[in-house]
Amino acid sequence: MEDGPGEGFTVLAAKSLFLGQKLSLAESDISKIGAIKVEGIINPTNAEIDLKDGIGSALEKAGGKDFLDAVKELRKTQGPLEVASVAVSQASGMAARFIIHCNVPQWGSDKCEDQLEKTVKNCLSAAEEKKLKSVAFPSLPTGRNGFPKQTAAQLILKAISNHFVSATTSSLKNIYFVMFDSESIGIYLQEMTKMDVK
Repeated sequence: MEDGPGEGFTVLAAKSLFLGQKLSLAESDISKIGAIKVEGIINPTNAEIDLKDGIGSALEKAGGKDFLDAVKELRKTQGPLEVASVAVSQASGMAARFIIHCNVPQWGSDKCEDQLEKTVKNCLSAAEEKKLKSVAFPSLPTGRNGFPKQTAAQLILKAISNHFVSATTSSLKNIYFVMFDSESIGIYLQEMTKMDVK
């Protein structure tokens, strides 16, 4: 299960992080996000944990009624989500075990860059609380949240790198960026080569 995200996914680049984690960039079709063989999938959402965007609707399609019921329950018990906060639901009907929903900041909002880094750290911490070994990030805040893709990639990679530098131990072994468009893939390839990893 830990060898890769599964069929239909092409790993384009990989880096080792501070504690030995492997950071991989994978290309895939957004509709297959529910088939990714990782333990946790990050779902960028809003305060209402709606599933309207591409990732959310692909997860809903893959998970069906059980997943939708889990998200409805989450809305009741943990909503509305504050910016940078996360909530975790079971990934019913999918290859993953959990979906980590995060309320991503809007570009131009107060301290949005700091909030994005905090969002990423909260996602990683939530994965560690569930003792997950692998997690998949889509491109977080570049769709309806309006972040410039390059800025988002720089902030997300920095947040991940810093998280493992400051952690003494982590259950996470594999972190995947699953990208669906060639522009994002190009940016992440470029930014990953710049990462200063010891």
